[in-house]
Amino acid sequence: LEDGAFVEPAKPEKLLLAYGDSITQGYDAPRPSQRYASRLADFLGASELNKAIGAEIFRPELALLPDPEAPDYISVAYGTNDWSKAESLEQFKENCKGFYENLARRYPNVPIFAISPIWRAAYKMEKPCGDFRNVHHFFVQIADNIPNMTVIDGWEFVPQNPELFADKTLHPNDEGFAFYAEGLYRELKKHL
Repeated sequence: LEDGAFVEPAKPEKLLLAYGDSITQGYDAPRPSQRYASRLADFLGASELNKAIGAEIFRPELALLPDPEAPDYISVAYGTNDWSKAESLEQFKENCKGFYENLARRYPNVPIFAISPIWRAAYKMEKPCGDFRNVHHFFVQIADNIPNMTVIDGWEFVPQNPELFADKTLHPNDEGFAFYAEGLYRELKKHL
């Protein structure tokens, strides 16, 4: 290259807005580019605005915070912390419904993908919200009233093998994130 030459990275034309907890944030990913959300954005030919927060739950007010630009796709992957922390099933449902309704009002023409939680080792524990797998069914019930929302069942995205989780229980490792991103993209393609 000649002196003074420079390269500008190509900016994707689409934007993926990703909400979620530590898994979406990329906890235990060796590099940010190896998170499932980053890989999904690449598959979609989109840049990624990752608004995930470790240990976070559905909070309706989070869906009202401004974004620097309007997204083309929205993914939301909460639920695992809600299931483990909620004081009641009604609290869980109310927070979940409020979040999705606020998000849909802000972005009525943007597809919202509600991703139910992936496997976790403690899924058989008894919690006030009941059975862990019921989280998916709550999402389906809520989606019935939100026209631009599609529920994606994340349960099978990462095989139920502790070796695919950095902590052996909850947070995927690099290989686990690859499984997650590929499985999620396969499902999203059916709805795009």
